[in-house]
Amino acid sequence: MPKRGGGSAVQIIQRHHFASHLKRMAVVVRIEEEFFAFVKGAPETIEHRLTDIPSSYVETYKKYTRQGSRVLALAFKSLPDMTVSEARSLDRDLVENGLTFAGFAVFNCPIRPDSAAVLSELKGSSHDLVMITGDQALTACHVASQVHIVSKPALILGPATNGQGYEWISPDEKERIHFSEKEVEALSETHDLCIGGDCFEMLQQTNAVLRVIPYVKVFARVAPEQKELIMTTFKTVGRGTLMCGDGTNDVGALKQAHVGVALLNAVPPTQTGNSSSEASKDESTKSGKSKKSKLASEAAGKSYSHGGEGSSKGKVATRSDSTNQSAANRHLTAAEMQRQKLKKLMDELNEEGDSRAAPVVKLGDASMASPFTAKHASVSPTTDIIRQGRSTLVTTLQMFKILGLNCLATAYVLSVMNLDGVKLGDIQATISGVFTAAFFLFISHARPLPTLSAARPHPNVFCSYVLLSLLGQFAIHLFFLISSVKEAEKYMPDECIEPDSDFHPNLVNTVSYMVSMMLQVATFAVNYMGHPFNQSIPENKPFLYALLAAVGFFTVITSDLLRDLNDSLKLVPLPVELRNKLIVWAFIMFISCYSWERLLRLAFPGRIPAWKKRQRTAAANLAKKKRI
Repeated sequence: MPKRGGGSAVQIIQRHHFASHLKRMAVVVRIEEEFFAFVKGAPETIEHRLTDIPSSYVETYKKYTRQGSRVLALAFKSLPDMTVSEARSLDRDLVENGLTFAGFAVFNCPIRPDSAAVLSELKGSSHDLVMITGDQALTACHVASQVHIVSKPALILGPATNGQGYEWISPDEKERIHFSEKEVEALSETHDLCIGGDCFEMLQQTNAVLRVIPYVKVFARVAPEQKELIMTTFKTVGRGTLMCGDGTNDVGALKQAHVGVALLNAVPPTQTGNSSSEASKDESTKSGKSKKSKLASEAAGKSYSHGGEGSSKGKVATRSDSTNQSAANRHLTAAEMQRQKLKKLMDELNEEGDSRAAPVVKLGDASMASPFTAKHASVSPTTDIIRQGRSTLVTTLQMFKILGLNCLATAYVLSVMNLDGVKLGDIQATISGVFTAAFFLFISHARPLPTLSAARPHPNVFCSYVLLSLLGQFAIHLFFLISSVKEAEKYMPDECIEPDSDFHPNLVNTVSYMVSMMLQVATFAVNYMGHPFNQSIPENKPFLYALLAAVGFFTVITSDLLRDLNDSLKLVPLPVELRNKLIVWAFIMFISCYSWERLLRLAFPGRIPAWKKRQRTAAANLAKKKRI
């Protein structure tokens, strides 16, 4: 309805809602007692429903789609005289056929400023990027090239021009390659592939889904069930998937993905209760209108609280009622009128004339299907999830290694050495425990780096890297511990120490305690996982200070600078020769453990899971089942 001036009122009599498999929608309208059908949809769909196709029709819409624009074809036709009830009962196919072309609606949808940078970072961190969209293939390929998903020459799968089979076609239609499912893997090495939703039926009929889909970079014009098929195929061939989606059409695929991220298109509100007062010209009336809107929304929310949709309907009531409440005695009337309009609108939207039609978008559907929900429509939260996930994984691995080495060393001290009469005093054990607790506390304070690395962490604890690291470091620790105790025994008079006797200070106990402190510091320092996933030791200030405090404490008690401190710890003075040997051996032990750990990290880097072999096996098994 035009606000002012001339123009005829357009009354919508019947809606035929958009369906993803039809790629179009239509309305039957009445203009001054005459009935018309207005239709809009994908250009390739509307083309076959026109009575007269302009000569430049295909060339024009492809020109704009190659530029990344979204193009809708608009068409109409005049309907014969009839009653309103007859107009509402018209068959959809009748309404959407025999149309007159009206023009193209071309939408320029700029890419979000951060999308290219985020996707480039993901691609540089050993991840493969795939676009799944409902847009036309040419539009999708253009957008994918701008955000680094497509970096090689693109090929789009479509019906062959001679009507026999399918072929790969470049966006400029200068390159054509006959489609063969056996050559898809080799073709993906030199080109980035794109397929449309209309090709899925052919792939399923020829059992080529597992041979083609894993190598495709762009999926265009796909239906909701096809999105789900794409995700299940990726999982079948052994690929880990993270998917972002923002609507009900993505729910099935979000559930199938290993990690689902729901994106909210709405901008976070900057105002809470008075958003409806923006239309007001007088600032002094904003607060009053805000209160009235709140009352109306509460009334509407209580009436529509059944079915879990009260909150969304309450919001709509708030916005609509704010312009219709001029007196206090009209609050309930305005709310009731709005409730009736909302009920009629929702009933109309929820009518499904076709069982294959996509469900109407409801607030929260994508969020309920995903473990993560982003407050904005940006894909940047994906990098946060991966950074935090990698940080958690490497922290878990280093904790297992540190606990393993500490437990092995402690087990040896409490078993074998205890039989030889080697013990630790109460105060000694307390101080050792305090340092251990501080190390474990501060080591978990390491934050992930702001940028993703191309390196990958090891995916599990039981791998060659972890086992060899534990065994190698424990062997070095054990050799250092035994050698130090044996060296200390040379400076002690021969005496028989009972295992069950009380603790009393002697040179062996002192050396054993000092060596255990050295091993403790070396274990945490060597096995700390810093770059390229977490902060390094110098960047993790609390952990650095704890290490320096432990080294300083060891230096003080070894050099016997504070005799009173050593007496309180029940530590006896060390001979100068033995003290020098301990310091040199400790340095050699640390360098040996550090070199062994770095060597293993280079020899056993984190790898991308090998999925191509699994893909070939799955495709072969599927082919065998079909033959049987």
